[in-house]
Amino acid sequence: MRLVATLIAVSAIAASAATIDDSQPDSRYLDYGATFAGYVVRVVGNNADGVPLAGSGTLISPHWVLTAAHVPHEMTAVTVVLGGERLACDRVVRHPEWQGVHGWHDIALVRLERHRHADVYPRLADGTERLGSVAAAAGYGMTGTLTRGLTGGDQRLRAGTCVLGSIEFGVYVCPIRRTLDAGPLPACIAPGDSGGPLWATAADGSTRLVGVNSYVARVGGKTRYVLGEESGHTRVALYLDWIRSVTGELDGQCTMPGCREPR
Repeated sequence: MRLVATLIAVSAIAASAATIDDSQPDSRYLDYGATFAGYVVRVVGNNADGVPLAGSGTLISPHWVLTAAHVPHEMTAVTVVLGGERLACDRVVRHPEWQGVHGWHDIALVRLERHRHADVYPRLADGTERLGSVAAAAGYGMTGTLTRGLTGGDQRLRAGTCVLGSIEFGVYVCPIRRTLDAGPLPACIAPGDSGGPLWATAADGSTRLVGVNSYVARVGGKTRYVLGEESGHTRVALYLDWIRSVTGELDGQCTMPGCREPR
């Protein structure tokens, strides 16, 4: 059998988020997404041919957005959109071991030209999240249902739940299913959700940013973003030292174990 993986940045398509459980009203996913609206962003730009590209990301400090490496890969200039505000970016740093759109280490940092204050910056993973626990993914990608697949997009932030099923090559793999362990709002990330956050609960009870949305895969055939497939999320805990080295301890807004006190 052949495992087919699809990276989920979106090209030339309006971007909303996730394929959702047919039995749940879309409003529940929108309401859940709204709880992350203070720091989950759209990452947009054009390629060299002028084709619009879009993904998602997370504002983790006044100057830095965490996203997937493949999201800004072909963008000639990168803009971050947060709450309707367009923020110019002056630097993109992809992980040095990322080897292209089908490679592992699918993680990058984007620097904002100007300071962007947030009431709170999300706490990054400390590595104590547990397999089998419920996680939540968010983003501005396309939407649809878990039985029919993609139906369109409206550039609205949605969030849904899944289970942390396994870890493979530094990636959290979440099976897409409607079971109790998948949480109350089962969903599958979709095109345009790439780079968005995956949240889970740490051992201390806090909610942490544990993954970066990367891909959707299935065994054989074309990915449809439906039940029976699986989503992959780059595991943030493996990259804390790299994030710290690039960002200068998150501009003094450090939320990671081992950092100095905020300056």
